[in-house]
Amino acid sequence: MDAPLKKSILIIDDHPVYRDALTARLATEFHAEGIEVIGASNANEGLDVVDQPNKHWLILLDILMPGLSGLACIKVFKNMAQVTHVVAISGLDEHAWQPRSVAAGASLFLSKNNTSEHIIAKIRPLIASDGEFAAYSKTSEPNEFRLTQRQLEVLHLISLGHPNKVIADLLEIKEQTIKIHINQIFKELRVFNRTQAVLKAQKYNLLSFSPSV
Repeated sequence: MDAPLKKSILIIDDHPVYRDALTARLATEFHAEGIEVIGASNANEGLDVVDQPNKHWLILLDILMPGLSGLACIKVFKNMAQVTHVVAISGLDEHAWQPRSVAAGASLFLSKNNTSEHIIAKIRPLIASDGEFAAYSKTSEPNEFRLTQRQLEVLHLISLGHPNKVIADLLEIKEQTIKIHINQIFKELRVFNRTQAVLKAQKYNLLSFSPSV
C-alpha cells in the first residue's frame, strides 16, 4: 500500500530576510499539524526540493526573481504532479498581477505588503483542500456545473466587477445571501476567489446568458 502523501509548504524567494522570516513563521504555525515548511532561494532550487517522493506541496512563489520567474514559473510548478497549489507572492501591483497570476495557474496572488497572519489565513483553506485537490484529476474537469439561475446571475455580476453590496442591491436580496451564493459558486467551480471564478466561467461559457437584472 502506498504511503500517504505528506503535506508540505515551499517558499521560493530570492530575498533571504523575507524568505527566512516567512519560513520561520509558517513553520511555527503549522508545526503541530505535521506540515513541513522549507525555503528555497530560486526556482531551480525549488524544483529540486519538490522532486521528492511521498510529498505534495503548496508553493509560495515570488514571481519577480533572477532566472526562471514570473508567469512561466507558475506554469512550470503548477504542471508538476506533486504540486497542489501555487500561490504567487510579490511586491508588484496586485490589481495588475492578480488576474495574470491566476490565469497562469496560481490559486492566489498575495502582496508582500500583507502580514504573515493574513498570508496564513489565506493559505489555510488551500492546505485543508489538498487531499481533495490531489485526488481530483486535472484532466477531467466537468463541462457542466450545477449552478442555479440565481447563482449564474451572481456570477455574471461578479464578472462585471460589482462588490457584494451592489450585487445584493441589484438582485434585491440580502448581502448575506449573496455571500452564501458565492460560497456555493466557489465550491461548484472548484475555485478559491472571484478572479478564478470569472476565468473558469469564461472558459465554460457560463456567462453567456441573459440575466434578469
